[in-house]
Amino acid sequence: SGIEALVPDLIGFGQSEKPSISYSQYLWEGYIADCVKEVGLGIRNWKSFVIGGNSIGGYTAMGVAADDGRTVSSSNYVSALGTTGSGKAKGLVLMNSAGRILSRDEIDESEGTIAETTALGLLGENSPPPRTLAKVGGNGLLWYLRPQIQSICKNLYPTNPNAVDDRLCEGILRDSLDPGAINVMISGSKLPPPRTANELLGADFGSPKSKGSSRVNEGSFDGPVLVAQGILDPLNDARERANMLEKLRPGITVSRMDAGHCPHDELPATTAQFISKWMETSMTCVEDGQ
Repeated sequence: SGIEALVPDLIGFGQSEKPSISYSQYLWEGYIADCVKEVGLGIRNWKSFVIGGNSIGGYTAMGVAADDGRTVSSSNYVSALGTTGSGKAKGLVLMNSAGRILSRDEIDESEGTIAETTALGLLGENSPPPRTLAKVGGNGLLWYLRPQIQSICKNLYPTNPNAVDDRLCEGILRDSLDPGAINVMISGSKLPPPRTANELLGADFGSPKSKGSSRVNEGSFDGPVLVAQGILDPLNDARERANMLEKLRPGITVSRMDAGHCPHDELPATTAQFISKWMETSMTCVEDGQ
């Protein structure tokens, strides 16, 4: 097909390094943005790119796409990347993405976005549990979950449990035994409030675009989005989340599958078909300036 893919593990996940650092959504966004810039746009000389991800990876991709669109710096510019973007993100694929989605009823346009309140120091204090307590709890959770890796994964792959093979389970076990895994585990107790999908995707409500003005200059991704959603995901109401994403603004296409939390791994051929069809139509529109 002539399409080249770059598939890194997020730092702290999979077989990547797990250093003792402060993990957050902003660290992961910066890491992926740097990877795309240095490898994709630099070494591989890409002219543009489509970014996508599953679960936390999907939320990370949203943040990277949103911040990539701001190519001109200003005094009130805010970005998880710490710099301006490349302006070359042309599409976004979300597969059972993490991240908060606000309905119209939950929106108070008089309130600032998460990016705005973060930049202006209005979030208030974050009070995570003491590190020692978090570490004890995190190690206890890892000890409890390790013997159940196979059964948990089969629950997450309801349509095709045969995709949960020894290689997958052994890989997850190996990653959980990494000496630095506990640092990633306890990061969940101290993550700052995440930017919502509304603000990251430039929604018609709950975003800087809908407010008409903002005290800071924050990015949002206004290009085509594919939501390849496994609607049988046991971790949340995936069907309703797909519906909510579809209603955020025009340009968001939702493809629903009878799959669980990882549709790209459970039903790879179906997921690939949805992505290929979407790229054929949406990327053509982008190139034509539509």
